[in-house]
Amino acid sequence: MYPMVISKAYQTIDKLLQRTISLPSDLALFVSNLEIVEQKILYPRYQKFLRDYYVSLPTLLPDEAKIVQELEQQGLSITTLDQLAIPASDRFFQAAQSLSQELRQQSSQPLYTGKHTLTANAEQIMRHPELFLWGAAPKLLKIVEGYLKLPVAYDGLSYYYSPADAQESGPRKWHIDKEDWQMIKIGVYINDVNEHGGPFECVTPPTNQVLVKQLRSKRLRKYRSVYHHEVQNVISAHQPELLSKNWHRSCIGKAGTVIFVDTAKYYHRGKPPTQFGRSAIFFGYCSQQPRHPFFCGRSPLSNSQLRHMASLLPEEIRDCVTWRDRLAGIAKFIPKNRLKV
Repeated sequence: MYPMVISKAYQTIDKLLQRTISLPSDLALFVSNLEIVEQKILYPRYQKFLRDYYVSLPTLLPDEAKIVQELEQQGLSITTLDQLAIPASDRFFQAAQSLSQELRQQSSQPLYTGKHTLTANAEQIMRHPELFLWGAAPKLLKIVEGYLKLPVAYDGLSYYYSPADAQESGPRKWHIDKEDWQMIKIGVYINDVNEHGGPFECVTPPTNQVLVKQLRSKRLRKYRSVYHHEVQNVISAHQPELLSKNWHRSCIGKAGTVIFVDTAKYYHRGKPPTQFGRSAIFFGYCSQQPRHPFFCGRSPLSNSQLRHMASLLPEEIRDCVTWRDRLAGIAKFIPKNRLKV
């Protein structure tokens, strides 16, 4: 009993601290989403960025273009480590399996009792630089650039271990991300994932249109995470025929499955695991001039640790990691939001 009480108290204090630190970015989010600010200032600026960068877009190979096309049409593309054939993927996956075992053992400790998701901390990631460096592979950056059509900001990685507790909390609720107008998350399964093991899920384009329209009816409501039954209720009330179809995709797959998804445009979640825990790494990418920079860069790595990681990369792609150093204006001074989904 006492370990659970201590764990709950710790989580409550931590959440209050995060909420306090996040007040400036929450205010900035509110202001930037006022219709006059969004439509008269921010969106036209974004369109100008796209026009100016168009001539600099890379030429994609057929397999890269296929992923970009699927993202543009469906918001989602699924492949594997073997098919991507990125150098050093074997070392990456071995390091990921080692950390997976560590997080599984950690989840059984009293401090983490009742916690729906464990994430790797900075010390754990720094011990396995192969993880971070894999996410900066030129092939991945090229695919992301081909989709965003802007210079890429590599926003780091989050390593999640989700125990099989069936909790519908945090990232297990349906939500969209706040960082940019559009962005990419690349997820890699470290263990086999079936329907009972917490697969990543993403709604189809027709379903997404309904949800965005209805959940945007009140300012910022589109950023509120919603329970599965709430999503079903919205669909039932406004386009019930979708419920008889595959209104969302459940990404089951073997270890080494790789998922590309636009999490800023499409509602998504990690389905609550009921029988098997899930280990997965999610790499984040947005543009170097993102819509909400204060919601970017929430990697557990400090600025000095990120600079160290950047120093291990070829000089021509280091900017994708150190992009925050070049932010201008008020966005440079707004503290990063610390609240989790």
